[in-house]
Amino acid sequence: MSVYEPDAIRKLLAALEPKDSRKKFEASWKFSVKKQVESWTGHDDRMTNPRPRRQYEWEAEIIEYVNYISDKTRVRSAKALTQPHLDSKIPLLGPHFVPPCYLHALRRNQLEPAVNPETLYLKPLWVIHPFYYSELARCPRCNCTDSIRWDGWTGTGPRDVHGMFVNEGAIGTQL
Repeated sequence: MSVYEPDAIRKLLAALEPKDSRKKFEASWKFSVKKQVESWTGHDDRMTNPRPRRQYEWEAEIIEYVNYISDKTRVRSAKALTQPHLDSKIPLLGPHFVPPCYLHALRRNQLEPAVNPETLYLKPLWVIHPFYYSELARCPRCNCTDSIRWDGWTGTGPRDVHGMFVNEGAIGTQL
């Protein structure tokens, strides 16, 4: 279980980029998040209880983070003998992401943060991705890995999962 603070993670990862490409990195990140939110909100009309936009934004930030760490550890060549590893400066979070609570806002701002129900009632998110679950990278029928191709994230966005203590969301990649 990892508390995910989008602004802190985005700025930390941007700081790891070369100085001349930091602004481009953050702009690209924000554009990808915005594009993802727009694609998900197009499916709200079919939902009986649509998600708040702030929930979609927080989940899209997580998707962008998972894409980032997955890309950093992806094998780029069939001739590669070892899989790349994450730099020790990159935080390893997930697969269960928890939104920041009032305590996080209080400690980050050092002042009395505004109580914002829109951010205090965000649902946690489970991410089902081969980065976290390597067994997803092989066929369950024949156990081969060469015919598995991932086609991105589910197009309609996260699904609600009703837990024992709290309702959560879950999202995965598609074959």
